[in-house]
Amino acid sequence: MDMFDCGIYSFVNAITIETIRYWSKNSYQHIDVLLNSATPNKGILFDSFNNDLKRLYKTFQNIYNELDDVKRDTNVYFMVKRFLIANDHFIILLQRLKFEGFNGFPILYQVTYHILYEQMYVKEIFRPLMCTGDVYPDNVIINSNFRRMALGTNPLQCIYGQIYFWSIIGAEHPSIIMNISPNEMEQLPKKIINEFNDIANRFNKINYKLSCIYSKLNMMNLGIILKEFCNVNEEFLVLLDRFKDSVENLPANIKNNLPKLFFAILEHIIKEHEYAKLLTEKIMESQYGRNN
Repeated sequence: MDMFDCGIYSFVNAITIETIRYWSKNSYQHIDVLLNSATPNKGILFDSFNNDLKRLYKTFQNIYNELDDVKRDTNVYFMVKRFLIANDHFIILLQRLKFEGFNGFPILYQVTYHILYEQMYVKEIFRPLMCTGDVYPDNVIINSNFRRMALGTNPLQCIYGQIYFWSIIGAEHPSIIMNISPNEMEQLPKKIINEFNDIANRFNKINYKLSCIYSKLNMMNLGIILKEFCNVNEEFLVLLDRFKDSVENLPANIKNNLPKLFFAILEHIIKEHEYAKLLTEKIMESQYGRNN
């Protein structure tokens, strides 16, 4: 998959049809999670939210379907603009959903925030393509309060932002897995629960280390943390694969009681970490001359 690897200064070349297609699919899958999560978790998805989400689902799905292999001559600017318009509506809806729909329901609130972070991230991927203004260092860090989220065109700042973002997502994914069907997940072997907790702690530690080196940021100390991220991300993928396919880690009596939504979300999480793996391999190759 083509993607921005922090070493390409021309977003016209970096942002491809395939990139837009990936995030369009990711977006309508996020909406599918929201549409199917409220009732099992005792929340209420009010009618206007339900209708708006379904409308946006169709919009993202249409963008995805139109960007097939026979349409490679499609104007990139037009498709990015179309995606961003829908994405902006989605972000506003997510902001409302936090406080007007899912507030007071911890897992629903966390999932909403999690999806919001991802939609904000993808907006920043495409923003330089649509804007002509200069991007300054202060604007290209995904910081702890997430107010200045951007990737910019400076490789050092961009790599920092990519690692920080995907570590946020990585730290949240174990919690989401464990809380889709909490009654069943509480019955899991303690060993697998501890492994999920360990992964969350390790992703959090990566961002802690990033903050600690920020005042003395350079390609060498950043490269060490990037390598650590690659290792943790790979171990998480191995854990997820082992978890979904192993009777020892996911006993049949638990697996048979899990809803279809659980497996859909699990596959979605796997795809995202495969994407992060490809992205960081591309960064390692373009910026450090190696891919492992």
